[in-house]
Parts: sequence; C-alpha cells; structure tokens
Amino acid sequence: MKYISIGLLMFLGQLLVAQEKATLTDQVSVVSTDLPLTARSQLGGVTVDRLGFVYVANFHDAVWKISPKGETKLLTDGLYGASGNAIDGRGDLYQANFFSHTIVRIDRFGQISPFIEEGLSGPVGLVFDQDQNLYICNFNQNNILKVSSDKQMSVFASGDHFNGPNGITIDPSGNLYVANFNSNDVIKITPEGSSSVFVTLPGVDGTAHVVHYNDRLFVTKIKTNRVYQVNAVGEAKLLAGNGQTVIKGGPALEASFSAPNGIGVDSQSGELYVNNVKGQWASRQPSTIEVSKIKLLSITDILSHHLDQSDQVGAQQAYQTYRKDPFTAAEDIALAVGNLGWQYMTKRNVQAAITLFTLNSEGYPDRWQPFFNLGEVYKIIGQTEKAKTYYEKALRNSPGNKRIIARLKS
Repeated sequence: MKYISIGLLMFLGQLLVAQEKATLTDQVSVVSTDLPLTARSQLGGVTVDRLGFVYVANFHDAVWKISPKGETKLLTDGLYGASGNAIDGRGDLYQANFFSHTIVRIDRFGQISPFIEEGLSGPVGLVFDQDQNLYICNFNQNNILKVSSDKQMSVFASGDHFNGPNGITIDPSGNLYVANFNSNDVIKITPEGSSSVFVTLPGVDGTAHVVHYNDRLFVTKIKTNRVYQVNAVGEAKLLAGNGQTVIKGGPALEASFSAPNGIGVDSQSGELYVNNVKGQWASRQPSTIEVSKIKLLSITDILSHHLDQSDQVGAQQAYQTYRKDPFTAAEDIALAVGNLGWQYMTKRNVQAAITLFTLNSEGYPDRWQPFFNLGEVYKIIGQTEKAKTYYEKALRNSPGNKRIIARLKS
C-alpha cells in the first residue's frame, strides 16, 4: 500500500483552495480568433449584438465580426478611421469614421451605405435609445449630438465638462454616460439633456469607452491598462488590470491589458469584450488587435457555488455580504436570485430554492414576489398551511393582487 506524504496533502489542499478562490473572482481570458485583426497601433470601438457576435474596429479601415465560437471574418475594410460603433434595433451595425467625419450603416453581409455625411467633427462613440434615436460623441466639438429616427440632427448636450467625449452608453432609464478621453471624468446626461460629472476615475487621462450592464458602468482606461466598474451612485472600483502593458488572462486583478479601448457587453451572458493592441500603442506601426473577455462574477454564480455543495450557510453569508457591501448594496438582486431559485426547483433541489426565496423575503421584506415564491414551493410539496401563510404575507405587500387571491382560494 502506498502512502501520500503530509507535504503532498498540504500542497493538494492549497491547490484546491486556490482553484476555489479563482472560481469566485472575475476572470479574464484572451479570445482565440482564426483570422488576424490587423491594425496600425490604433484601436476603435467594440460592440456585441443580441446573438453574441462581437464587432471590432481598428481606427483605420476595417471592422471584424467574431462569432461566439471565435470564427472571425472581415466584415468590411472600406472605412476611414473606424472608431465607435453600435447596433440598431434591426441588427445593423453603425460605424463612426473619425477621419472622414461620417457615420455609415453596415448590414450583416458587410455592405456599406451612408447614414450621416455632414455636420460631424471627429465622431467616436455611438449608442441608440429605445426609440432608435442615435447619440454621437462629437469629439472635436466637445458635444453630444442626437439624430432622431427620421434623421434630424441636433446638439443634445454640451458644456465645459465635456473634454474629448469618446465613449457613450445608455441605461434602461434613458440616462447617457460619456467617457472623456482628455480627462478622468465620466459625464451623466439625463433624458432631458442636463449633464454633470458622474464620476472621476483614478489615474491619468485616456478614459476611453464605456458600457452599461446590470446597474453598473464598465470603463476602459487606455493609458493605464485598466478597466474600472462604477456603481449606480457613482462609486468607482478597479475591475481588471494590474497596469502592465501585456495581454494576459487570469483572475481579473492579476490579468493585464495593452491599451484597452473599445468595450462591449453580451447582454445575454454578461461577458465583457475589450480590444487590445499587440504592439506599441499610438505609434502607427504595423500591429494586431487581440480581444480580451471578462467573465463577471455575479451574485448568482456565488450562490450557486455554495448551493451546489449543499452549503446553505455559505450561501446565506454570501447573500448578506453582497447586500451589505457598500459597492453592491444599491443593486437590486431580487429578480436574479428568484430566477435562480426556480432553476433549482426544476432540478428538484427544493432546499436550495427555499433558501434563496427565504433570503429574498428577508432582503426585500416589502415585496410580494419572494413570499409568493415561498408559497408556491410549499404548495408544490404539499405543505398547504405553510403555503397559505406565505401567500397571505405576499397579499399584505400587494393588496388586491389577483394572482395571490386566486392561490388562496385554491
């Protein structure tokens, strides 16, 4: 019989702890593509469509389309200073051309058609609102332009706090956020056009592009090789990048970038895509672009990690810690946690579902849905008195709710 040494056991234990720690952090990886993304040590924008295809511009003549499987094709190379980009409601790509002061529409086959041919001066970031109005970072004029769905263009926002408006994004309430390339500021613009400084990021200037996802902003800093996250109340926190000028994956705070510029988000998976230049940035020498993917660690990832190991206490502590953390306290996680609970019910893990619904009922005691979910679970498993108790609690938070009343009658 062979024995394992104590030293080996300790090493294996440390390895398991390290692996567990790695799974509970945001992770960065480098996307493998089957086609070189050529550049001149410059970087344009990145955007992701609803099917998960990633579009990468090179601030020169080209845009590439990368499939979720990493299959890459040159979408077009007929541009002039391909900078920021955005997808409209039909799925067409709109591409800003910084040097020709134009915006073009590119269909899924790479066919280019003019969209705006005058009135712009160095357009960069683009974003559509729900009504298909297009907002444009007009870099050289330090203002934000609005193009209505019938192609009427006007100045939507301007002021001294705009200093090289470069990246732009929008939240579900219609607020715009603009990254100033020539400062550390991100500007917030209300739907009425009122603007003010929302957050000032650390480091030197070079605040490049910004994207909104799940109540947070994610902002690239091209000169310091870092990506920051900003919560709903304007507090900034380093998300990824150790500051080194190297393209490397790993745990987010240990990973590194090389002049990260464009940033887009897959709205289905929550994964962020950032372009890097493989070469000396801003030198206009031959180089290539590599894309980094940031897998964000969500509260549901953390809870699943514990519940899959039947660690109910760990899940409870993780939920409470997340809700008490000043950076994440403002996030509304009730829906995501509730959906996770029903996922566990489909897997017949009743205890995990009850744990999650109970945590939501304690975390959001003024809402009806968490109590209703508990009522549903107890109804399903035949504990009708408990089900009735939770339905009644749900009804107190939502008087007259026909769905709850119907359950109580049954």
